[in-house]
Amino acid sequence: MNLSTMRRIDALVGRPLCLLAGAWARLVDRFAPRRKPGDPGRILFIELSEMGSTILAAPTIQRARGLSGQPPCFVIFEKNAASLRLLGLFDEEDIFCFPDTSLVDMAEGVVRFRRWCRERGVQTVVDLELFARVSSLLAVASGARQRVGFDNFRAEGLYRGNHLTHRVAYNPYQHMSANFMALMDALEEAPRPEPGPKREPRSSRQVVGTPPKPELQAHLQRELDARCVLPDGARLIVLNPEAGALLPIRNWPRARFIELSRRLLREDPRAVVVLMGVPAGHETIREIHAGVDDPRCIDFVGCTRDLDDVLQLCHMAEVLVTNDSGPAHFATLTPVGVVTLFGPETPVLYGPRGPRAINLHEPLACSPCLTAFNHRNSGCTDNFCLQSITVDRVLEAIATLVPQRTLPA
Repeated sequence: MNLSTMRRIDALVGRPLCLLAGAWARLVDRFAPRRKPGDPGRILFIELSEMGSTILAAPTIQRARGLSGQPPCFVIFEKNAASLRLLGLFDEEDIFCFPDTSLVDMAEGVVRFRRWCRERGVQTVVDLELFARVSSLLAVASGARQRVGFDNFRAEGLYRGNHLTHRVAYNPYQHMSANFMALMDALEEAPRPEPGPKREPRSSRQVVGTPPKPELQAHLQRELDARCVLPDGARLIVLNPEAGALLPIRNWPRARFIELSRRLLREDPRAVVVLMGVPAGHETIREIHAGVDDPRCIDFVGCTRDLDDVLQLCHMAEVLVTNDSGPAHFATLTPVGVVTLFGPETPVLYGPRGPRAINLHEPLACSPCLTAFNHRNSGCTDNFCLQSITVDRVLEAIATLVPQRTLPA
């Protein structure tokens, strides 16, 4: 199901369903006993569509385990579940993969989800989505008596029912990891009708990582050797030029990736540029590969079999340069330096949290234009914000992350 179809369904079907679900939840809540603040019971997290957000939510998930004393559960779209498994924070039986292929499959999925929540004794739902209505409906369908999430309060156009027992104010001036932490803060307090929680935001550093796996790296090394005669002491620089078909506005111009690759290869005879991407973005990779036209520039599409391979490639590399997309966050689970190019969205909210991450952003008056308030549906067709990030700025960021590297003349 494509993004436009999902938005239409969310608007046309989601609003009335949220109205009904909210009314039902409030009726049931009248007769249900309240849990004590700080005693959430078993917690279910909902984060369906954002793969990178699962990485940002890791500190919150770790905190929930300590607060609850029970292993948490998670529901996510089936196509994104691999990103969740990377964290190693959930047993497989505690992950529910929700379908998003059709309305019929989703309706059937709700029935299975309800049964699954009952079997696990879910008592509290933490909705990590911002203003998506499908997650709001799943929160009610879970049967949990405590439901915490971001509330629109008096913002028009973002209605998704009135079922939350703990309403949290989404703060667009705080990083999303701090917003996620605020959801857990709310569970430690009694419910309140006004925006909260009224306390200092908690810092959230990266708490998980992925170790090197020699057997996977051996596979990747064979793939590299089959495509390039690697120089002695090869230094891998991975480029991820395609942010995905859903939001092409987040892509840095292809010509810039070509220029960046040429200058990196000219600067250092040991440098090897690895063009990474999903098969759907192979046209972008082919164009860049042909434009660079250097034997030390490798088209690596199709060589990584899954996200685990992507992480192991990051373990082998010195730097990853990527558009704002999931790999920027996945890479923080490894020691690789990460340069992320932001424009239509802001690193203030979504910047990777790793210790070796640099986020480049040109703060134009119109940026960011993809926000929670417009469901990431911008009318922009000319991403001048990204075009304003020069190759020189990217090279300077790489030199910061790899001090021994000198900038090209």
